[in-house]
Amino acid sequence: MAIRIDEHARRLIAATVAGDSTSHGAENNLRKIRLMVEADPNNTYGMEDLLRDATFEEAYEAVSRQLGNPPDEEETPGRGRIDPARTAAELLKAGRRIRTVAEGGGSLVFATGHPGAMLTYYLGVAGWAETLGGRVLTAEVQERYGPREAWLDWVGPVGVLGNRASLWHTHSPQPMRDVLRKLGDVDLVVADHGFAGAAVAAGVPTVAVMDTNDPAFALAVRRGADLTAVPMDDNRPPNSYGAALEVLKNGP
Repeated sequence: MAIRIDEHARRLIAATVAGDSTSHGAENNLRKIRLMVEADPNNTYGMEDLLRDATFEEAYEAVSRQLGNPPDEEETPGRGRIDPARTAAELLKAGRRIRTVAEGGGSLVFATGHPGAMLTYYLGVAGWAETLGGRVLTAEVQERYGPREAWLDWVGPVGVLGNRASLWHTHSPQPMRDVLRKLGDVDLVVADHGFAGAAVAAGVPTVAVMDTNDPAFALAVRRGADLTAVPMDDNRPPNSYGAALEVLKNGP
């Protein structure tokens, strides 16, 4: 298994989704930990109750474990570090969870708050889940979100926010809250940002992508949430994530 993890890690470094030059450096990563500890809603992703009374030290340790490196460790100034072996291991774990649910005919919901970079990845995972027998669900929600009054829309089976013409970045948990309220029981949510956080808060098993500056997910794992948090740069060009998708699908 160690040899296989090493092979996957090399692929992920080559794809630039992990390694020593990820998108957010020490200053940003530490600031996001402080904001999460202060219960800033843009950084708790709807998991306020789970993260209550967090300390900086607890969060720092959780992030360090999830990334495989301390969040303020830099090799390239202004660039963070994600141990690609940790990314590979969590992708394999995520793939096993998705496969188990899908092959059992279970229901899955996919969504991303980072559609500019991550949409192709989620479309690939959702398509794979469907081929395995999973029921990939969507829900029509008529609410509007945030100061820009964004719509929840679906690109195929993947939920996103936008204005019906363009897709927007979001940290809001409210769209996924509304989706889960509309759908009822869901076996697994595969998402990021507030879409993932709302599912965790609702007690729904979740697979999430977390960047170096998403400390809430690392702390949620530490505190026992039913969450697989894949440490991965979520700001790379869309085609970068093909390697991650292949690793995820290659788990036993």
